Amino acid sequence: MRLIGSFNTEKHALRFWSYIKKQGIESSLEKADSPKEVNWEVWIAEEDQVDSAFSFLSEFQADPEDQKYEVSSQIEKDAKTRNPPRNRGFREFNLRDKWQRTDRSAGTMTLSLIITCVAVFLLSGMGKNTELVGGFFISEKVDGQLSEFLNGEIWRVFTPIFLHFNFLHILFNMFWLHDLGGQIEKRKGPKFFISFILLIALVSNLTQFTLTGPAFGGMSGVVYGLFGYVWVKTRLDPADGFRLDPMVAMIMFGFFLICFTGVFGGIANWAHAGGLAVGLAWGYGSAYRWNQGRK
Repeated sequence: MRLIGSFNTEKHALRFWSYIKKQGIESSLEKADSPKEVNWEVWIAEEDQVDSAFSFLSEFQADPEDQKYEVSSQIEKDAKTRNPPRNRGFREFNLRDKWQRTDRSAGTMTLSLIITCVAVFLLSGMGKNTELVGGFFISEKVDGQLSEFLNGEIWRVFTPIFLHFNFLHILFNMFWLHDLGGQIEKRKGPKFFISFILLIALVSNLTQFTLTGPAFGGMSGVVYGLFGYVWVKTRLDPADGFRLDPMVAMIMFGFFLICFTGVFGGIANWAHAGGLAVGLAWGYGSAYRWNQGRK
């Protein structure tokens, strides 16, 4: 879901909304929550339709009075009364309200990752089954230097994210995977989400392996990557609809720094750093694209 444009007049908002609906773009025309002035907003439902919507918006802004943007009196009446016109190919729904109702539910891929982590945690006896755990490490040799990976076991650069070694470890990671991962999957779709997870896992795991060796595991590197992405998006691209409490962000950054002091014992700090770097960079790149590239 993305806010595609705001309009000062209902007339122009209705003309643009009606036009893109005719082009098959699912969208919502809504009155903005503003105490000072009445603005109208058009929200796009599907992320893969945003590019087309932006293109139509540029055309509309060039000549909003063009005849092709005319709307019938019945459609105008229906929009004002929030009564969707029937049999005209239109479908109206309040995207913001719908999102608020479903925002806290995790997507299929997010739940699959959580279930996998919990299953590995239980089957490994909370990380105490060394034979099973070893199969999830990047390498089972202290100086392996990715020998198993180079011999064809390519999954090893990803599988450490499924390992957890105590209840607090898995509880912390699964909570944030559900909250942050759920937001990203629902807004960006499962294909983007799983690709993003794999990228963060690859970078965070290899960073930790290179600097400390293969004896580590956990989803926290991925969690910090998701956190970095959402944090940047909330600050630089709020129209994308991500949410993150500023106090939570301070706690996450504080925990990241404190972990490097060693007060919490053996923590995969460099996995945190690698994941966070990917999340921040990707979030900034995405925000730059929308805030600069679309101008």
